[in-house]
Amino acid sequence: MSPPAARSPGLRHARLLIVAAVLAALAVPIVLGGRDALLRTLNFPLRGYLVLFAVIAASWLARALKLWLLLRRLGLRPGLAHLFVISLAIDLAYISTPAGVGGYAASIYYLRRTGASVSGATTVTAADQILDLAFFTLVLPLAGVSLLWSELPQALAILAFATGATMLAIGLGVLLARRHIVRWMLADNALVRRWPALRRRQHILHEFLVSLGANTRVLVSGGPRVAAAIAALTAAQWVMKYGVLWVTLALLGHPVSFALTLLLQALILHAAMWTGVPAGGGGAELGLTAALAPWVVATDTATALLLWRLATFELCLVSGVAAALVLARWKAAAPASAAHDIAAGERAG
Repeated sequence: MSPPAARSPGLRHARLLIVAAVLAALAVPIVLGGRDALLRTLNFPLRGYLVLFAVIAASWLARALKLWLLLRRLGLRPGLAHLFVISLAIDLAYISTPAGVGGYAASIYYLRRTGASVSGATTVTAADQILDLAFFTLVLPLAGVSLLWSELPQALAILAFATGATMLAIGLGVLLARRHIVRWMLADNALVRRWPALRRRQHILHEFLVSLGANTRVLVSGGPRVAAAIAALTAAQWVMKYGVLWVTLALLGHPVSFALTLLLQALILHAAMWTGVPAGGGGAELGLTAALAPWVVATDTATALLLWRLATFELCLVSGVAAALVLARWKAAAPASAAHDIAAGERAG
């Protein structure tokens, strides 16, 4: 383990990025909507806050259940409550790092603590991401189709089709080329001949890939019922999460098309993630404000965005930090408990 002094610059940088993202997510709507947007947010009815919390909590639960089913396919039996806490901690890593890159490492780390092997945790993490990509590959064109018969600009529908087709093409390309990629990674190529130490790494990589393939075959052999349940939970996870903005606008008196809000979030949020700020803070708000301008006045858009970010970003940060602290306490308590059991056994002997 690296000493605290070595870790502190990275931690400070991460904290600064998170603070910048939170400030940007708050500042941009307030600047665009003015004092009225802030006052409307503060005076939002308690019932409305409870509705938004219920929607985002349903998204959290759907993702935890999805991970629970995937782990059960690998023969693991983690408690659902434990996995719910793990899911919150993983989500924290996704939303608090640029482009969500920290979420992959956090997912493997926390899933390992459920008893999964490295390859098992990697398989579940990859399956989680593939399911998410499959959902968006399917739902974006469907949203585009629904917009064709509306008064909305057809450019949005074309963009939805193009994005879905691009994601499908990339997925098929990786699927078709996977054997060639693996063969190249394990081949006696120029890179290995230049650095002979890599040959041993190739052996480890080969064993890992074999285990990964075996775990993948176990996951996909669950039958149609398991597949349908996992697909339904994936859809519920994202429909609920992306439904927060739609519900917020409806509560403010703007029943905007759900397909429109889903499509705008899917496109703008993923584009904003490349700003380098966690969760696209600031850039997402600017994009959504501009996109919603034809249907919602600036003050109401700013109010909706403040409430939306409160439910989907700030609340997720707080709950994720709390979950990470709980998991850290459980990890610290586990060795102490094991040592107590050993000591008790020695005394009994």
